[in-house]
Amino acid sequence: MTQKPITSDIGYEISNPTGVSISPDGNLAVYGVSKPDIKSRELNNSLWIKDLNATDSAPRELTNGSLDGNPKFSPDGSSIAFLRDDPKGRNQICLLQMSGGEAVVITSLQESVRDFSWKPNGTGFAAVSDVDPNYEGKTDDSETNVVSVTRIRYRHDELRWRGNSVTQIFDVDIATKESKQLTCDDGDQGIPSWSPDGSKLAFVSDAMTERDFHAENEVRVLDLSSGKTDCWSKGLADACSVSWLPNGNSLAVIGSEDFRLNSYYQGSIYILSSDSDPVRVTDDTVAPIGGSHPGKNGPRILIDETGVISFAGQSGAESHIYEAKIGECGQKKIVDLGGQLMACEFDNPRKRFVCIYSTPERSLEVFQGTLSDNSLQMVSDLNSEYFSGRIVGKTERFSLNRSGLDIESVLLYPAEFDPSKKYPLVVNIHGGPHGLFANSFDITRQLLSSNGYLVLAVNPRGTSTYGRDYMLPVLGDWGGEDYNDIMTSLDHVCEKDYVDSERLAVTGYSYGGFMSSWVIGHTDRFKCAVIGAPVTNLASFYGTADIGVNFGERQMGGSRPDIKNEYDFRSPLNYAENVNTPVLLMHGDSDYRVPISQSEEYFVTLKRLGKFVEFVRFPGQNHGLMRTGDLKMRKEYLTRMLSWINMYTA
Repeated sequence: MTQKPITSDIGYEISNPTGVSISPDGNLAVYGVSKPDIKSRELNNSLWIKDLNATDSAPRELTNGSLDGNPKFSPDGSSIAFLRDDPKGRNQICLLQMSGGEAVVITSLQESVRDFSWKPNGTGFAAVSDVDPNYEGKTDDSETNVVSVTRIRYRHDELRWRGNSVTQIFDVDIATKESKQLTCDDGDQGIPSWSPDGSKLAFVSDAMTERDFHAENEVRVLDLSSGKTDCWSKGLADACSVSWLPNGNSLAVIGSEDFRLNSYYQGSIYILSSDSDPVRVTDDTVAPIGGSHPGKNGPRILIDETGVISFAGQSGAESHIYEAKIGECGQKKIVDLGGQLMACEFDNPRKRFVCIYSTPERSLEVFQGTLSDNSLQMVSDLNSEYFSGRIVGKTERFSLNRSGLDIESVLLYPAEFDPSKKYPLVVNIHGGPHGLFANSFDITRQLLSSNGYLVLAVNPRGTSTYGRDYMLPVLGDWGGEDYNDIMTSLDHVCEKDYVDSERLAVTGYSYGGFMSSWVIGHTDRFKCAVIGAPVTNLASFYGTADIGVNFGERQMGGSRPDIKNEYDFRSPLNYAENVNTPVLLMHGDSDYRVPISQSEEYFVTLKRLGKFVEFVRFPGQNHGLMRTGDLKMRKEYLTRMLSWINMYTA
């Protein structure tokens, strides 16, 4: 059978699971499936259901909406709630009875529902949605489109224009379909969690005095009968997941005590109560997988009556399932997985779980497993046809010690590797800087592998999930020791006989784009560079990006007015004169996270200096271009990347 390579068309050919829920009794799984539509160049999402006890039966499609997602079983398992877009394109909560019938729309909120959680008695939800305090009095036929902003955080790369809008939580009643706003503070409220008796609602809020400048938040608890709200997280800098203990008097949260360490990347589990300081339960060797404030709850943390906590966590490049015990500090691995978990849900009896899981050789699929062993059974099987006979490269992980830290890297071999031959090599750099090259399938790297390249992916210091001491050193040191980590790893790999060290290329996106720009300003080792959505001028990034201030100050160690020289020193733009490497710049022109002006400045400077550079703009695409962008644009990005590298490493 002829082996087929992975091509830049892959976005049109594979489907991905987008959310998963397990019934309370552990018998059923419902999950979203995102399928590409070649004609519309968009992704359609529907829900599928699988009987987990019937291993010989195939999943069946449960809904036929074009954008149905975020499924969640009711507490008694009799129905499934999910999000579906209304005629105005806003996500609303829909309800489908498992006994049959059509889905019923429950909410009609002014803005999209971003997330929701079931009430314990199954009569309604806590729904998370934006509220514009200036909405009253607005009309579609206003005489002018002029707008006024009074805060720094007036737009968001994914949510787009926000103005003075903030995210609030609504109490939704299924019987009446009425929604009552529960929170009203001037900030984003999200990640709601009902107490077991439904009398209290815990949530995460960033309605704090300096929310414009700092990315901190706190866990608050609303007493429904009195309307009183209290902060329970004094001593924590932020949180990204909230779960009630069975007694209804305490919370288990994923949080961080250090404002420099966002708990989404490197948190720990803490126990909170109304009258005591946070008590840490897990240690620094595992990062529990949480949500993203304010719009997305993470995998459920399961807590039993004896104080045993079950949770999904990331340790280095690998995901596993762990247990911890309240009153102790640390955790033990109970299910050894090794790939990457994107979602994980447990049943109530603590016997079975379902998850969205990937390995380096296989894209995301839905699996089921048990907490008593390490076996996984595939539930979804979305892409077997695509990967049948497809050339997929193999990976090798290795570590090198630099200045007291073990720097882990992954080397992906060409799909048809022959150690007697020499191969060109591409260094791929991740974003963040607290991103991660996990033990998972990566389209960019597999495309390069299928086309005869070795690919080196380094997790330098600053990468999350390797612990606090691994993550912190990048702060105030962009392009410093993390650059040296990458180059040392490259030196090590170039000692191999099968590496052609005269045919090297470098590529990265976002912070990976920053580092690629930094690399070519400090070495001429690479034949070419493909740079996606880079930060090149930290001074202008500070004033134009949607996270320029709260992210920039934490990363650089101060405000631009206070340490402008440091912002300049860490900017690749200031090293453009040293660049002798042919550069392909690619950027979405609707990117708020890293505005396209960052590439524009770099392009103009390189061009004026007589350097060889090409600039490709992707219309209408935000910073998530390579994850959620137009399928044709994603294909174009991959095609141009491969063509550029082929041209200069031939």
